[in-house]
Amino acid sequence: MSKVNTKEEVVKNSNQPHNIKTPQTVEEFRNNLRKYFVCIGDNDDELYVQNCDDYSIHINELNSVDDLYQRSDNFNPMISPKVNPKKDFKEFMTETNQIFSFNGYFMDENNYEIIEDKNSFLNDYDPRWVGLDNKIYREFYYLTLGSFSGYSLCEK
Repeated sequence: MSKVNTKEEVVKNSNQPHNIKTPQTVEEFRNNLRKYFVCIGDNDDELYVQNCDDYSIHINELNSVDDLYQRSDNFNPMISPKVNPKKDFKEFMTETNQIFSFNGYFMDENNYEIIEDKNSFLNDYDPRWVGLDNKIYREFYYLTLGSFSGYSLCEK
């Protein structure tokens, strides 16, 4: 597990970036999959995936990200976050004196925007497949998927 932010930092930040509500229940986890990641099908009820046994998985079949790994053709399932980075990752690393981490990038909503409308995201932005083990997006995975992401907040 990678350090994202301390529990104290998230608790203090009751107004999380982009009003993201970190899920506490499986239903909230599923709702956040629909909201923050590209989904297809009727009512966006299927998570669009890559490197799994199918190109989509019914959200109601998912209780955590671990379920994606179980259906993976290899060890890195990929999903498409509806995120448009505004600040370059290298620039952020330089500004924050980080070499191998990106801690804090997704805690500042000035660094990125969330495109909730799937059609706008797919047509007007640069959608990307992002591996579940991607170091840059771990913080975003925790913010949007909570402990269901497989990542946790570390104590300082």
